[in-house]
Amino acid sequence: MPVESRKVSTDALQLGMFISRVDRPWSDTPFPIQGFHVETREQLELLQHICTWVEIDVQKSRRLKRLEGDQELSFISEYFTTEQEKRNGRELINLRIRHIQNPHPYKSTSNLNYEIRYAKRLHRRIEDRIRQVLKGLAGQGKLRIDQLRTASSELVESVIRNPDAFTYLSRMESHNHTILNYSIRVATWAVLFGRHLDISRDVLADVALSAMLCKIGYTTLPSDLFSQNGTPTPQEQEMLKVSLLNGIKLLKRSPNFSSRIVKIVSYHLERFDGSGYPRGASGKNIPFLAQVVGVADYYEQITSYDFNDDPFASTDAVRELYRQRHHLFDGYVIEEFIQAIGLFPTGSVVRLNDDIQAIVIAQSKQTRLKPKVLIFEDHRKWWQALKPRVIDLGKKEEQYEITASLPALPDDNPYQQRRFFKRAMGQ
Repeated sequence: MPVESRKVSTDALQLGMFISRVDRPWSDTPFPIQGFHVETREQLELLQHICTWVEIDVQKSRRLKRLEGDQELSFISEYFTTEQEKRNGRELINLRIRHIQNPHPYKSTSNLNYEIRYAKRLHRRIEDRIRQVLKGLAGQGKLRIDQLRTASSELVESVIRNPDAFTYLSRMESHNHTILNYSIRVATWAVLFGRHLDISRDVLADVALSAMLCKIGYTTLPSDLFSQNGTPTPQEQEMLKVSLLNGIKLLKRSPNFSSRIVKIVSYHLERFDGSGYPRGASGKNIPFLAQVVGVADYYEQITSYDFNDDPFASTDAVRELYRQRHHLFDGYVIEEFIQAIGLFPTGSVVRLNDDIQAIVIAQSKQTRLKPKVLIFEDHRKWWQALKPRVIDLGKKEEQYEITASLPALPDDNPYQQRRFFKRAMGQ
């Protein structure tokens, strides 16, 4: 029988696969030269650390169906022992939130280019509303959260119509390192997650509003604390934690405050193992919607430059989330969040063949490892910056594939100025 090999990114590996070749001399690795089965999570993570791609022997790989040419390989599927376990996990969540779920699953109803144009105007309106709220807070000492309700509902409707548009736009705004933009990005992840869980519109609006306000306590801290981005010192981290209590006080003093929003903000830094703040609540004592905002906040924190000198690439962030299941977060919540955002979320930066760099602009549920991408750096084609190129990796005839995920673009990257991305998306 001829050997059937498949070249795959190490981000797509699963336990049970047989590795027949790596992208470097075998002597540079601790693995046997004759090949080996990936038996443990430690082996898998070591491979992902030292290699970009490997070749697998399909016949020797265990616990896998014969791989067809168009069948995607996703290490996310290994997070669930069986499909039944996956269904059981979602059902347990459904039972807990049935009273706040939409009766029918949400479906995308809007064209990406149209929705991005709408999302751009909406993003600007949300920024303006938050500025007005902060200005009123500084002048009158009162937090008028009712001024944000319309904006949060509009954000929810945009994400429901097309989950890629607002996510893409919010990542393009990530170079504006302000608490304002950080909070909008957290709100986007939280609503995207809630959409995946079919949470009803009115509840999602509260989730979005809570995420926008989850860092409102930062306004009570010295302004020079945020003059530089990057990993906070231990002392600064304690100040950021204490600011949560100040934020809760502001929310409770605000006219017509919502008890649900106060509860979500109050608990979003609590952790599953009881190591969170401020109550040290654990397990099911943490309100579910607070967990939704909490995991969205944690994901944005580890993937952005706001609170990180070296932010995680999307696949590294997913691995970090998975390592924290049953520790910082409920395991089933983590698994569903990963399913919601995918391995390469919209707006994430990836590397393709021949060291080509691109940004993910749209995903497909059928081919989560093969999204639609916008090339922004191709060293072989100097004119690339003048003529943006969009590639749908899900098309069978497409020869390009993702070989690695990369951290978000830094401030000094010329493409971070967004003119390139705006022109490419027809804005």
